[in-house]
Amino acid sequence: MKYSTVLLTVISMLLFSSALSAQALILQPEISPDGKQVAFTYQGDIWVVNSNGGRADRLTIHEGYESNPIWSPKGDAIAFNSDRFGNNDVFIMPESGGRPTRLTYHSAGDSVSDITPDNQVLFNTRRIYAQVEREAEIYGVDAAGGVTESRYLDALGFEATVSPNGRKV
Repeated sequence: MKYSTVLLTVISMLLFSSALSAQALILQPEISPDGKQVAFTYQGDIWVVNSNGGRADRLTIHEGYESNPIWSPKGDAIAFNSDRFGNNDVFIMPESGGRPTRLTYHSAGDSVSDITPDNQVLFNTRRIYAQVEREAEIYGVDAAGGVTESRYLDALGFEATVSPNGRKV
């Protein structure tokens, strides 16, 4: 009886360790508006691959952790989160890569959720109403940069997404 328990424990440990080593390659996949590319996070960087498969191209190379890629409605830019400066801020870069533009500078963590048809990058944050049981606030910032972010909605919530016609959130 004792040997069967030990054997069962060893088998369980082997199965558990193999499940840990078989982590998913693609995290947070986001398909482009035209359906031709997929942006995703892998090992703390943003990558893009053709939706039919093939070789993935790394768009960011930084020791900070980049995540949560979001395509612009035209598919010409990708917004994402990065902790390059200690906490998550919102960045944007061309869809082909290049030097990212930092859009937010607040000490609160920001999490990008959408880009509107009029090029506002929406993100969740906890700035003004950050109390124990309060939801995140929805802020927006111009994708071109150089503008201070502001509250997009008076409502609190997570992961705001604007409808394709831009009339509903």
